[in-house]
Amino acid sequence: MNNCCIQTQQQATITKSSNIVDMFPNTNHSNTSKTTTCNGSTRRSSSCGNNSSCPVTITAETHQHIERRLQTANEFFKQTLQLYRVDQLIFCFNGGKDCTVLLDLLMRYCRSQGIASKAIPMLYIESDDSFAEIDEFVASCVELYDVKLIKYKDSLKEALTHMTQDMPLIKAVFVGSRNTDPYCEHLQSMQKTDNDWPEMMRLNPLLEWSYHDIWHYIHMYKVPYCPLYAKGYTSIGYKTNTLPNPHLKRSCNPNPDTTDSGCYKPAWELADPTKERAGRVAKK
Repeated sequence: MNNCCIQTQQQATITKSSNIVDMFPNTNHSNTSKTTTCNGSTRRSSSCGNNSSCPVTITAETHQHIERRLQTANEFFKQTLQLYRVDQLIFCFNGGKDCTVLLDLLMRYCRSQGIASKAIPMLYIESDDSFAEIDEFVASCVELYDVKLIKYKDSLKEALTHMTQDMPLIKAVFVGSRNTDPYCEHLQSMQKTDNDWPEMMRLNPLLEWSYHDIWHYIHMYKVPYCPLYAKGYTSIGYKTNTLPNPHLKRSCNPNPDTTDSGCYKPAWELADPTKERAGRVAKK
């Protein structure tokens, strides 16, 4: 298994949508609204979540594109359930934007199919080097989506080894990998782990999603997101290897008494998605 398969380093705290009680208003996401903006009066089923100052604009074309992404994800889930029983599945969650979208998509699909939210457990791998907010974030997601949390505190490989011993029914794991992630350019939507890893099918429904697809989905469906993303983080790892993205640097607020998100623009304003990991500190 290579590094992209379960990205356990994206960790932070949750930012709840202003409409959090309407997280699953219905199972039909069709919308005929035209351009949707953060602050404009055209906000309908799409919005910028809880951040009233974000500059996101969702055009009708973008809305339709994300709807197609959602439909494709649902078809993937349907195919998965034709191959595996529900009790053979688990999903890996790390608090990052990609896994957050995966969690939301999967829980929406389960709801539409009458599958209990706790039927597919959440796998989280703890680390002493996590951002301090991670425990609160995980607890918030567990409560919000009403999922069963499975935690290990080992390396990824050791955690999967223990999991297969503790939960021998599990045969496949959903992960939030995209093909622009490191080592993921040749990854298939369904692919077994490498030979020296515990045997498991990796399920990658977000493989073809782009960086901006992720943010458009989050804003369209008011999905809670990690507040570090509003402070310039675009790819969140451990405390010792993650900084705000330098390509989002801006002038700082000169008034220290005024609340500000800091010296960086939010993650969704990153113009060049190839710079997504520019805030990661290279290993020495």
